[in-house]
Amino acid sequence: MTDTSTSTAVAATASLTTNTPRRFYRGGERIFAFRGLEATPDFDGYRPEDWIGSTARLFAEGGGGVTTLDGGLELPEAFAADADGWFGEAHVARFGGDPNLLTKLLDSGERLPVHSHPSRAFATAHLDCDHGKTEAWIVLVAEPDATVWVGFRDELSAIDLEELVDAQDDRLLAALNPIEVSAGDAVLVPAGQPHAIGEGVLILELQEPTDFSVMLEHRRFGLELDHAFLGLERPVALKSVDHGPVTAERLATLRRRWVDVEDSGSALPEEASAYFRAEVVRPVTGDVTVAAAYAAVVVVDGQGSFTSRHGTLDVRAGDVLLVPFSAGDVTVGGDVTLIRCMPPAP
Repeated sequence: MTDTSTSTAVAATASLTTNTPRRFYRGGERIFAFRGLEATPDFDGYRPEDWIGSTARLFAEGGGGVTTLDGGLELPEAFAADADGWFGEAHVARFGGDPNLLTKLLDSGERLPVHSHPSRAFATAHLDCDHGKTEAWIVLVAEPDATVWVGFRDELSAIDLEELVDAQDDRLLAALNPIEVSAGDAVLVPAGQPHAIGEGVLILELQEPTDFSVMLEHRRFGLELDHAFLGLERPVALKSVDHGPVTAERLATLRRRWVDVEDSGSALPEEASAYFRAEVVRPVTGDVTVAAAYAAVVVVDGQGSFTSRHGTLDVRAGDVLLVPFSAGDVTVGGDVTLIRCMPPAP
């Protein structure tokens, strides 16, 4: 693949290497396999996330996570130097130089803890941040019978929730809705909904650009309480959690089969568009041209060509690009499937 990454502040298409901060849970092997790479020398089995186009930092665990372009320029500096080039004038007029998006590859080497993320309103009131953490999972690889969990099946009182969190036992997971997933599924997880991801899943994750998590299940993972509850008093942190119920009918609105999209179309339910967009591009009837946009582009299958004002790149499964608005309209050709992860439309 041709590498057009840049060490200057001028917006240009960049081919991104892995950015895998150490986390408290196991995973990472599927990320390196998907990207066709050897594990990095520091790989210790606890590198389960590849942060793509990141301006966010870990809330705890050392504070890493920001993307660095070739030449050592951190992404927030690049964005600040040429916001119009990266995002376009309409985005800057609405959001400033904030990408309003964090994209990840996530490999669950073990079941993740039951946790939830605050809403924008809660983050503004209690965390001095305009972003909450609504997120979406685009399943790329899943072991047989792979399961995720979203939302409480029954309505819980505040006391019920406190008792489950106090107990730190299997009843917390059992209270959630289980969902079997396979490659090609997509699930939207609104802020506030408790959830977990089972072992054996590789997902492409879009989220608001924060690392805010309320770790309802924390003892098994050895998490300190300040980490588990975002430095807040527990009763305050638990106010960010939706008590349910999340019905089967509601779950159906949060799910989609992205693999069924041909030529181009959304990978996610319409509800996601207020937070981020994920556009599947799969040329089936011929080359496909899509409109200019800032995007983290992940090639998920096959190989083909990716043509913009910055030239033509040969791309294949596992490639990751950061594409600025200034690259213009993009034409994709070949036997390839890619997903453009983008902020909400301005």
